[in-house]
Amino acid sequence: MTAGLPELLTERLRLVPASPEHLPHLARLNADPEVMRYLTGRPATAADTADEWTERRGFRSDPTRGLGYWVGFLRDGAPDEGDFAGWWGLGVTPGEEGVAHLGYRLPRAMWGRGLATEGCQALIDHAFETLGLVRVWASSMAVNIGSRRVLERLGFVETETWVQRWDDPVEGWEAGEVRYDLTP
Repeated sequence: MTAGLPELLTERLRLVPASPEHLPHLARLNADPEVMRYLTGRPATAADTADEWTERRGFRSDPTRGLGYWVGFLRDGAPDEGDFAGWWGLGVTPGEEGVAHLGYRLPRAMWGRGLATEGCQALIDHAFETLGLVRVWASSMAVNIGSRRVLERLGFVETETWVQRWDDPVEGWEAGEVRYDLTP
C-alpha cells in the first residue's frame, strides 16, 4: 500500500498504487503512438511521462484533485515486462461533491482481453463501496470506439457530446468528445 491507497485485486489483475518505480512501464506505454492516438495524437517522451506522473501523484496529496492512481499487473505469473497491464485512476471533479472521473490506459498487448473493463470495475467498486461516491463519469473521443465499448459494458450512460477545439488537432477531433455517467 502506498499513500494510504489499497491494493485492488480482480480475477486477473493486481492493481497497486502508482509509484516512481512504475515510471519505466508508464513511459513505454506512452511511447506507443497507437496508445496515444486519441489522447495527444503522438507518442510522449520519457520526460513528458515523468512530468505527467509527478503531477498525478501530487494530486493524491491534494484531496481536491485526485483520489488515486493504480498500476495494473497480470496476476498469473512472476512480474516481468509482459505482466504490465496498464493504469487506472479516479480524479476529483471540481465543484461536484462525491463525483469522480475514471481514466485508464493499457498497452496494446492487453487490448481486446477485457482487462480495461475488469480494472475499471475494480475502481468503480472502490469509488462507490469504499469512498461512498455518488457518481463516476468518464469521457472518450467519439471516434474511440474501443474505449466507448468498455464504458458501455460497465453500465455507463452517454450523457453529453461536445466538440473541443485543439491547438494541435488529434485525429477524429471533429466528431467530438462523449461523456458517460454511472451511479450506484
